Amino acid sequence: MDYYISNVSKVEKKEVQINGSRGAYIQWLVTKDHGANYAVRKFTLEPKGVIPMHVHKYQETVVITKGECKVCVGDQSRVLKEGDFIFIDSDVKHAIVNGESKLEFFCIIDLPEDMSIKALGEGCE
Repeated sequence: MDYYISNVSKVEKKEVQINGSRGAYIQWLVTKDHGANYAVRKFTLEPKGVIPMHVHKYQETVVITKGECKVCVGDQSRVLKEGDFIFIDSDVKHAIVNGESKLEFFCIIDLPEDMSIKALGEGCE
């Protein structure tokens, strides 16, 4: 496929399937099905939504487009707000905890052969 055009509102929104997630939804916008060597995803977290501490083999860049959240990476935590972005390397544990209002962010990832995600059962302090 030479190109692909759509609208975010037309892409199915699914619950994030990491054990311990709540109020977290994902939309896969660009994938290998479009011929890409990477993926672009949009996440929406409801107030108090959580994507718990986890690890995976792919690298990711998260770009906050609405709201504010706490991101735990390794043993550190940071508050990110609209316009902030973070790169997280492969095999680095991380979590996202939303505050009181809706959070939206885009996440760009590479597509290694192993796309598995391992929930760690740890908190984000």
